[in-house]
Amino acid sequence: MLSRLLSPAGFVLAGLLFLFPFVGVSCSAPELGELEAIYTGFDLVVDGEPEFDVESPIADRVAAPGTEMPTTGVPFLAAAVLVMLAVGAGCALPARPVVRCVAASGAATLATVLLVVTEMAAHSGLVDSIADSARVLQQNTPEDLDPVIGEDFLSDVVGTRAGFWVLLAVLIVLTAGNLFAARRSRSSRPTMGTSPPG
Repeated sequence: MLSRLLSPAGFVLAGLLFLFPFVGVSCSAPELGELEAIYTGFDLVVDGEPEFDVESPIADRVAAPGTEMPTTGVPFLAAAVLVMLAVGAGCALPARPVVRCVAASGAATLATVLLVVTEMAAHSGLVDSIADSARVLQQNTPEDLDPVIGEDFLSDVVGTRAGFWVLLAVLIVLTAGNLFAARRSRSSRPTMGTSPPG
């Protein structure tokens, strides 16, 4: 029963968490004003633009129609996490509980590693993308943007959001829970050469 609950239900839940915020940009600076941009896990998969809110003296140029918004550049990594979640859900198919649980635990472990790598790459990609966009914007505005295009400043304004942490926690539970279920299934199997008490 435990293994059936963990897979596929746990992996389906993990996939739904991609609809929540994974990484965001939050900035308050005299040069830019207030900026808040949120990227969901789905945005990472499709390399999409974030939901953003800008209140800035140069907002008409920051968020002007046709302006290319910073992107994370991690669609393949994010899609790989989803693939591993699908594999984990498919691990409910084998008949033997031990095989089912060990395979699901392996899928959850790989998904966890890929998720962490994806988040780190998305953070780095956003820092680089924002810096490139700011340099282009610098050419079209009298505002001095040098203080806000440094790597140290940008690393502080780009941060991880709740969706990532919740998904990470779910994957850790899936890994540990399936290992526990596999161990319990092994211990409950009758030993060869013994017969049940008459």
